[in-house]
Amino acid sequence: MDAVRFLQQMIQIDSSNPPGNEDRVSEMLAERCKTAGIPYKITQIDSGRSNFEIRLKGEGDEKLVFCGHMDTVLPGEQPWMYSPFSGEIVGEKLYGRGASDMKSGLAAMYLAIESLFKEGRKLSKEIVFLATAGEEVDSCGARTYLEGQTMENVEALVIGEPTNEKVVIGHKGALWIEIVTLGKTAHGSMPDKGVNAVEWMSKVIHMLDSLNKKWKVSTEPLGESSLAVTEINGGVQTNVIPDRCSMSVDIRSVPPQSHQQLLTEIKNNLNELFSADRSPDFSVHLQLDRPAILTNESDKVIRLAMDLNKQNSLHGVSYYTDAAVLNPDSRIPTLIYGPGDESLAHQPNEYVDIRAYLRSFDFYKELAVKFSKEGTKAF
Repeated sequence: MDAVRFLQQMIQIDSSNPPGNEDRVSEMLAERCKTAGIPYKITQIDSGRSNFEIRLKGEGDEKLVFCGHMDTVLPGEQPWMYSPFSGEIVGEKLYGRGASDMKSGLAAMYLAIESLFKEGRKLSKEIVFLATAGEEVDSCGARTYLEGQTMENVEALVIGEPTNEKVVIGHKGALWIEIVTLGKTAHGSMPDKGVNAVEWMSKVIHMLDSLNKKWKVSTEPLGESSLAVTEINGGVQTNVIPDRCSMSVDIRSVPPQSHQQLLTEIKNNLNELFSADRSPDFSVHLQLDRPAILTNESDKVIRLAMDLNKQNSLHGVSYYTDAAVLNPDSRIPTLIYGPGDESLAHQPNEYVDIRAYLRSFDFYKELAVKFSKEGTKAF
């Protein structure tokens, strides 16, 4: 089957990020477009890195954007049952890095656009297919896209991330920070002669735990906010009082939480904590800031998705998407929908159910047709 082989070929391309190498996926899509006669655009971002774009013109300036990323996370050190870049098929499962997150969604969206083009559908709105670079690290592709494009006429945004075919209307925000304490070294047998940066960091952890309990918010359907200490580095050797310790913190927010307010409160608490005598110096570094996204359940694109999928329930997801860059204020109604299972993302032995993948192709195509009503002008 052509659709399955197409996804296999995409998974067999190693676009792990870092370094990305999304050019190889762009080139594959370009060859496919050349065969079908579809106009396309490749935007170079860096060496080996690019965005890929198709625009099917409609009668008006209004747009429906289908967006997915071409990069994946690294395969990891854990052994896989099948090579992560094999696209191995076992029963109804297609294995490989990116099978769920999110080359299956990307491939299905592309095939939907290709099918509309080949059929010469006459639609009233412009349909945009955008394949981005770098979502797994810094969203460099989405940021580059905004440098040359406006989202003003975009009436809806569809993100093909893995949702296990659930209709998702939003995702949590992500605020990543690094906190560094700078103390003074001393001999391990004379700790009073130094300032222990690691011990002071334990006080920071206690402070953050208190803030996490204070901040706890739950919003349907996104769920509960969270704060997690995810990385600590410090120390010189066993017999040396450590003069430096760094810690990474992952905060997942839900409306109405403000990242600026959360960051300000952390800094104020740190200033108070480190005002004591013989306290170390400290610094706070912002690593990533992605707002939460939430669309009203009554919006047209959401209602159409529920009707097409015959679902009565709406969902949210914990991970962030390129929508946080393309649509940071949630002004554009955004649907997150994909065939992949989000619980398999970033895991060894990642796979997608082939039947779900094929269903998503029909879903994206019908969504485009119903959202952009039949018009009088061909592509």
